[in-house]
Amino acid sequence: MDNQIAPVLKQTLTLKSGHGSHWLTFDINGDHGYVAPNKNSSDSTEIFDVRTHTSVGIIRSTEDMIEIDFAGGRISRVGDQFGIGRR
Repeated sequence: MDNQIAPVLKQTLTLKSGHGSHWLTFDINGDHGYVAPNKNSSDSTEIFDVRTHTSVGIIRSTEDMIEIDFAGGRISRVGDQFGIGRR
């Protein structure tokens, strides 16, 4: 391809499970990426720091995710696994 703006793979992430994944989503601020394991797997969803590309934790595997941010004891923002955030 001679497309000057085509994406180019620069780096890959090594998952703790050593297996593949089937979806990736990010938190509202874009600080963390959540990589879900292959469907019907017992492996965990791994959390990565998007700036350093390092694994920072795991959560139980699920396709359903919601982020709820609080400010001053009140809900300030809500986001979901589709990358849709709301104030």
